[in-house]
Amino acid sequence: MASMQPRSLTAKTLLLAFGKILSAFAAVGITAMLARLLTIQDYATHKQALMIYALVAPPLMLGLPKALYFFLPGEKERPRGVLLENLAALAACSLVFGIGLLMGGGEYFARHFNNPNLVEVIPMTALYGICMVPLAAFSACMMATDRVGVLVRFQIGTQTGLILAVGIAAYVYGNPRATTSAYALWALVALCIAMILMLKATLGGVHSRPTISGIKAQLSFGIPLGLAAMFGGLSAQIDKLMVSVMCSTEDFAVYVTGAVELPLIGVVTGAMNAVILPELAKFYKRGELHKIVLLWQRAMNKAILILAPAMFLVLLFGSELIVLLFSADYAAAADPFKIYALGLPLRAAVYGSVLMATNRTKWVTISAVFGLALNACLNWIFVSWLGYRGAAWATVLAIHGVVFVMLIPMSLALRTRPLSLFDWPYLAKVCGATTLPAIAVYFLGQAVDVTGALRLALGSLVYGASVLALYAALRIATLADILSFLRRTPSS
Repeated sequence: MASMQPRSLTAKTLLLAFGKILSAFAAVGITAMLARLLTIQDYATHKQALMIYALVAPPLMLGLPKALYFFLPGEKERPRGVLLENLAALAACSLVFGIGLLMGGGEYFARHFNNPNLVEVIPMTALYGICMVPLAAFSACMMATDRVGVLVRFQIGTQTGLILAVGIAAYVYGNPRATTSAYALWALVALCIAMILMLKATLGGVHSRPTISGIKAQLSFGIPLGLAAMFGGLSAQIDKLMVSVMCSTEDFAVYVTGAVELPLIGVVTGAMNAVILPELAKFYKRGELHKIVLLWQRAMNKAILILAPAMFLVLLFGSELIVLLFSADYAAAADPFKIYALGLPLRAAVYGSVLMATNRTKWVTISAVFGLALNACLNWIFVSWLGYRGAAWATVLAIHGVVFVMLIPMSLALRTRPLSLFDWPYLAKVCGATTLPAIAVYFLGQAVDVTGALRLALGSLVYGASVLALYAALRIATLADILSFLRRTPSS
């Protein structure tokens, strides 16, 4: 029976990763449709409306969805009561968001974003937020009650519905009022379905009523966990906020289109973190610090096999990819897209996993606060200097700064030097195996008169094949090894 546990953990990890990549590709598809069907001004208004929720949601949720992972698993006495306590607190938070927007918050954002058209979509933005905040509990509820199949089916259905709803609204009406309304109505329908599924998942027990003490307990647990997520979420949006405030609406539309990471990144890092964290904690409790270093390096070494060539692919063919997805009107979005890619190698490691496993969670929050402050300062300087492109440079530099700060408590916890945390010989081989083909493909592209989608397809194929050949020749990895990383734990 014990042998089944790692397989179950891996299955859940893969399902979570599948949900993330599904949402990411849905977001890319919707963005591509809106970029082609709306004017730049209307497209910017739509993106700013959703950004308001993205800015406010992390602090608004108070870490409550994460509390379900602790309170709900194994609960036999009052599973529905636990769920209702969580939903009641989230509903109260969502009403604060909606009422705040309708009572003047919308006008505040419209004024500071220099976009008066934003006022017209605020009512639908408020409804969207009111529905989305309690909907955030759904994934945690399904995972905590071991209903991963239901979660996957829900994700497939709702993401498909979102694409259809927004696509039809944009095609038929072609304005941000229609597209934000589609988002709001989709969220309302999704919430209704989720409520039914969550209530069904928490049947049983002798008590089902929520209690004030139960809400307080979940808040006490969730708020500390939510702090790091809050600062991290704000840091992820600060560059877009600065561009909205300091640049034109058209510049914001271009920037927000390019200032994204490849959907693959969240899958690699999210799956890796979820799988290795329990193993790291076991090693720490047994005092086997050297094994923590080895496991962390092994996971990082596998992730860099994917992220390093992904960076070069974006640098080489980011312009063609942006035009293919979003049309030539957004060709300038390739600049922030390429700059963002320079941070990909650092994402090969999940630094917070070591701090959590070694019971140094306060450093996760400290680094998140530092990252937010550094990101805001750098954005103010670089946007003033370089315009919207400066926001991308500021974001990448802030990522490097946060990594540097996190390496210090990590090395102290593991009783080693910061530089000793990395397997430098291996990383050097991967660097060579990915850089040399990139240089060759770049000069080959200059010599061959091929443009557009054909250049993207042929160049990516040649580069990918060259990297795989060098991986094999240098005995770094095979294609089977890379695919294995995406479906097995790093410790296997």
